[in-house]
Amino acid sequence: MAQTQKCQVIFAPSTETPRDDIVKTVFLAGTTNNVPGEADWRETLAASLADAPVALFNPHRADWDGSWSESVGFPPYREQLTWEMEKQERADVIAFHFHPRSQAAVSLLELGLCARVAGKAVVCCPSGYWKRGNVQMVCEIFGVQMVDSVEELGAAILSRL
Repeated sequence: MAQTQKCQVIFAPSTETPRDDIVKTVFLAGTTNNVPGEADWRETLAASLADAPVALFNPHRADWDGSWSESVGFPPYREQLTWEMEKQERADVIAFHFHPRSQAAVSLLELGLCARVAGKAVVCCPSGYWKRGNVQMVCEIFGVQMVDSVEELGAAILSRL
């Protein structure tokens, strides 16, 4: 009999809920654009957590169209942001990844929103990220765990199970 994957990935804007065997929920915040020549960090993280009883709220949308208006009056955009904010609020952990070749400005805002909640965030911010000093200070001041690689991010999530 084939072993089933324990990790559950829920993509935006799905209304799917975590299975009954899920222990923790994790929202994947951070760099959203693919970095040429590199694997998608969310896929790498999900693969490293395949045997863990976690649900990952992944905001990636296969149907996203870059021409869509980033306006609260544009229904697909509003749906996306509503989904993301609801899942971040619901998640036990918000895992951030700040890739050195992206700005991830919205993720900086999201980190600011949750940094004061003890144990809510874990941050991966490798050397070279344009605002790394700011991220380091927020993590230091508010006791947020910060790591340097996606592999360490996975290990930090596993340690919270």
